[in-house]
Amino acid sequence: MRYFLMAALFGGGLLRAGAQAPASQEAGKGPAFSAKSPVPSYYAAERNLGKYYLYADGGFHADWYVGYNNCWIVKLPPVPSGGYAKAFVGAKLGRAKIMSWPASWDTTPIPGKIYMAVNQAPTFNSDHTYFLVDAADLPREPLPNDSLDGVDSARWVWTEIPLSRVSVEKPNYLALWSSSRYFTAASSAPIISAAVSDSPEENVWLNRSIKGNPPSGEGVLETPISGLKPAIAIKLVPGNDYKVFIRGFSAELDPESIAVSFAAIGEDIRAAWLEISYDKFDWQRVTRYMFKAPYFWTFGRGELSNEMFYLRAAAVDNLENTGYSKEITVPAPAPKAAENQ
Repeated sequence: MRYFLMAALFGGGLLRAGAQAPASQEAGKGPAFSAKSPVPSYYAAERNLGKYYLYADGGFHADWYVGYNNCWIVKLPPVPSGGYAKAFVGAKLGRAKIMSWPASWDTTPIPGKIYMAVNQAPTFNSDHTYFLVDAADLPREPLPNDSLDGVDSARWVWTEIPLSRVSVEKPNYLALWSSSRYFTAASSAPIISAAVSDSPEENVWLNRSIKGNPPSGEGVLETPISGLKPAIAIKLVPGNDYKVFIRGFSAELDPESIAVSFAAIGEDIRAAWLEISYDKFDWQRVTRYMFKAPYFWTFGRGELSNEMFYLRAAAVDNLENTGYSKEITVPAPAPKAAENQ
């Protein structure tokens, strides 16, 4: 037996439109339509973020891993003041490993939390530290002789910090590391992207004396790195009223599986995922991030819960606006009929 569940969310216009000039403008007086779109501002050691393609997308990794014993530090100049509403720090990461890598017999992701810190001096403590991402949510490292779900190019991941943490007067030091004891080599840890740079400025360091905590005290700037810049950045987002909408959210249920699909509509969607709840108040993400449309996911029937629960889809745009679908009620699985004696 198979049946479908669907949630639809209807509303007004999809996106905030820019100002539209009167159609009767005379020729030569400017365009009849002009659009003003707020965009994030990025600050990194390499200004062109498109140059961050080395190492984390595949091929030679140069041992550029994010580790328990490997902390990357960059020094960024003061950022210009402006009409920003939110601040984020982030990194471009990829090539997360599975437990049996490079073999395929255990595709469980190697667990590990990755953190970032920001301060106006090269010293970091818990007050400066923010959780960035779990390695299980990053694109997987391909296998040399087998296929693997979740393989993709490296992606930028972001975490919000207080706007006051970013200085407009002093340098901003950013650090990136992991608390996972598994991440002590490129064969087990995720890889950070890098860009070639001919800048003579000394603004990148690697500290290999840490043990799962951010570096502090003397000797933080342990090993200068020249010619290459790690993909670590600050993102500042202006105030905006853009929205993200979920459309066509549906779940197909049968005795063995739950097959979900939906569409995310908005300005520059960067990730989508699924969440469950038992009370419609406390929601828990139950999939890794999906970075590309179309959005499909399949669960085993008992993989999430053997009780009734609510399921919804979510997506976020590059301005960090998040949208949610209406929830779907997923009933508890029907008890299996007793076998004939």
